[in-house]
Amino acid sequence: MGPMIAYLGLSVTMLSLAVNCHSDRCLVGNNHKTLPSPEPGMQACTKYSQSSCCYANYTQQLNVSPLIKVNNMYWNTCGQLSPQCEQYLKNVDCFYHCSPHAFHWVNPNNSYSIIAVPICRSYCDDWFTACKNDRTCARNWITDWEWNEQGNRCKNECIPFHQMFKDGKDLCESMWSPSFNVSSSNCHCLMLDDNNDDIIEHPLTHERGTATPAQDVHQDVDRSPFCQQRYKKMQKKKIKAMKQSS
Repeated sequence: MGPMIAYLGLSVTMLSLAVNCHSDRCLVGNNHKTLPSPEPGMQACTKYSQSSCCYANYTQQLNVSPLIKVNNMYWNTCGQLSPQCEQYLKNVDCFYHCSPHAFHWVNPNNSYSIIAVPICRSYCDDWFTACKNDRTCARNWITDWEWNEQGNRCKNECIPFHQMFKDGKDLCESMWSPSFNVSSSNCHCLMLDDNNDDIIEHPLTHERGTATPAQDVHQDVDRSPFCQQRYKKMQKKKIKAMKQSS
């Protein structure tokens, strides 16, 4: 069994286990509900409005651009982020605070953080492209700051994202500590610009309902009707976003 196929099988298995072990709940936090529920009037993160773990008033601070500060954390420590880079950070914040699915990957050591969320490599690559010329002083946006009563401050010099991170995989797996794990599959993984209801609801073993041998996973990912439909959906969404930004 080749290492790539074995890793792919592990990625799909971990996603399946995470989804099967938890029904939709909410993380524990100052801005989280106990259970997800419809939330009309959201000004941002609207993809979660039908089942949200955050209240509508939380999203008011995200509905601005340029965005300077969220709660007590400054996003402009190295100058204002570009709109396209800013949107990717908003997607992370929306997922963490508002997604009813984030709890599937709750950190077992504390109920207010997530760990090893399987994120799509293509999404991380697009994120890296969007932010590569923006500047940051922190490689890990959870730990690499000096904090005081006003908020976060740089400990290190500001450098471009493309110098801080090697590529999209490095960005996704480093910027938010162990929160995200880049999947070798672009089907059985999450895209943070989507509500991901389809991948959560899809049975993530085999479409016949039985466990899939690791050597068959690659073929399943590439050829299953579910994955082919998801690829098309992702491509249409990407083309639409490119047209809107041009």
